[in-house]
Amino acid sequence: MNNTIHDFYHLNKMKLIKNFILNSSYQLLLIILPLITAPYISRVIGTHGVGVYAFTGANVQYFILFALLGTATYGNREIAYHQNDKYKRSQIFWGINFLSWITATFSFIAFFFFILLTHEYQNIYIWQSLLILASLFDVSWYFMGREKFKVTVTRNFIIKILTVISIFIFVRNHNDLPIYVAIMGIGSLLGSLSLWPYLRHEINKPNLRYLNLKKHLHYTVILFIPTIATQIYLVANKSMIGLMDSVTHAGFYQQADTIIKMALSVIGTIGVVMLPRIASMHSEGNMKGIRASIVKTFNIATGISFGIFFGILGIALHFAPFFFGKSFEIVGVIMMLEAPIIIFIPMSNVFGIQYLLPLNRMRAFTLSVTFGAVLNIIINFALIPLFGVIGATVATVISEFAVTAYQYLSIRKEFSFSDLFGGLWKYFISGLLMFVVVFWMNQSFKMTIIQLILQIIVGILIYTLSNILLKTQLWLMASELLGKMKNRLSRNHIRIDHKQEILEYPLDTIKASFDQFVILFQKIDEKKLLSHKNFLTTLNDFDNTLKNVTLNDDLNKNDIIRLSDFIAELSIIMSKKRDYLKVQDQEHLYQFAQGLNILASKMEKIAQEEYSPKELKEWFRKELGE
Repeated sequence: MNNTIHDFYHLNKMKLIKNFILNSSYQLLLIILPLITAPYISRVIGTHGVGVYAFTGANVQYFILFALLGTATYGNREIAYHQNDKYKRSQIFWGINFLSWITATFSFIAFFFFILLTHEYQNIYIWQSLLILASLFDVSWYFMGREKFKVTVTRNFIIKILTVISIFIFVRNHNDLPIYVAIMGIGSLLGSLSLWPYLRHEINKPNLRYLNLKKHLHYTVILFIPTIATQIYLVANKSMIGLMDSVTHAGFYQQADTIIKMALSVIGTIGVVMLPRIASMHSEGNMKGIRASIVKTFNIATGISFGIFFGILGIALHFAPFFFGKSFEIVGVIMMLEAPIIIFIPMSNVFGIQYLLPLNRMRAFTLSVTFGAVLNIIINFALIPLFGVIGATVATVISEFAVTAYQYLSIRKEFSFSDLFGGLWKYFISGLLMFVVVFWMNQSFKMTIIQLILQIIVGILIYTLSNILLKTQLWLMASELLGKMKNRLSRNHIRIDHKQEILEYPLDTIKASFDQFVILFQKIDEKKLLSHKNFLTTLNDFDNTLKNVTLNDDLNKNDIIRLSDFIAELSIIMSKKRDYLKVQDQEHLYQFAQGLNILASKMEKIAQEEYSPKELKEWFRKELGE
């Protein structure tokens, strides 16, 4: 081989990590930009201006929801199912897109009738209508389904930066509210339009005979119910506060919700990335991989969410007037009351978006979010007249908890309570310790930018150290990842000389050998040909790696199961790509893949038995030697 095996990574895993990093970067941008613009906007256009923007924006969202139906979620999923079939994904894209154009047109017409009937804020509503037009051309769902997050992230990054610059240049006083709304609308429209040039190499030209609008309409309508139900928390709350309390208080809710949603956006990245991946695994029938991914992402999501939740509680009271201005002091109380959804929403994201939805279990998903939406509206009607914006906030928390509880009950047979919730007490203890210290600092010292940064740093350190001491699942996964990165950067990193293997984690070496196969077979799609020489070289290297790997004495059942999954995955890849090989290599590959399947089956069986690490090592060595 020209390159050492350690230069290769597992293709799918690295793609997932890359997508997570891209989305995390974009979500970080979404956090930073409001941190820059929100203090400026709240002071320039004032409490009433913020309230008008929040209230009118919420009302426009109803028309956007009807314009999109459930096309974004449905399109993402369907494209994910057919990522590697250009013909099918082209049919799906054009069918869904034509359908969304039709529904968006009707929604646009209905909106202008709405403007004619309303007598307040007409000029604001006209500029807000650009958001409906933006939804007409939004095809980000396609690239998410294709797991090409770089396209959407790059586009959004540029547009967001230009939007921020425009706000600081053109929005100067409270009379510039229409200009602010116009900038936000134009930014969204340009963002949607900017994606279309990337499609020219992705899809074929539309064939009007195969749009299949009836089928797409059926599924988008089914998804429309959970989509609109999910948006109730974002839309109905501000609308109902504006109508039943005051427009200004709708602005208070908007500002508190902005901070909470910024915090949630970091965790939400996991769901965006995992949905197409889970859908893809489901199409391959890899249920074991799906369940393992769900448990892992649940631990990541809850571990992060508990830290953010207690952090928000600690800084909220003095942060709100410092950040938004003294007239927004009540926002701190609203933030503290709304903060529990930082825990509930990531949980329901894992249960619903990452599991129920990709597995096409629409009934459970739809019922859960519909139940939450109806409950939210009922509680709003009861509490807003009595407690105003505080009542709406409490309604949101209760409703989000109800959705989470309903979704877990729907999957409780597949995931035990202990697997998911058994370690949450460690996050709670860690977060509580952090809260006590940060809250004391927040109340004891005058809020400044230096104090805010210091409180955040202290909070992160306490939470991290507590996770380490309590050995939470989040820390164990993080330490494992750090260990692998350290090994890759180490001077004594994985070395294969076909005589002896020197490394700390031997299974990583075998996996690295698999990686070479995965990358090699990926190239088949591009070149449509694999030379006999390259095939034999890679196959022999892989075989030698298996036979000569040195195993540690602490080999355990989890290692065996993990390796079994690697082998099974590789066997599937081989079977799918066999026809791209030269005839003389096809039978050889088939026999090799069959041997791997047999080995994987044996490993699954042996992992269920009670063997000591030494006995596992001996068995493993014997099987690999054969």
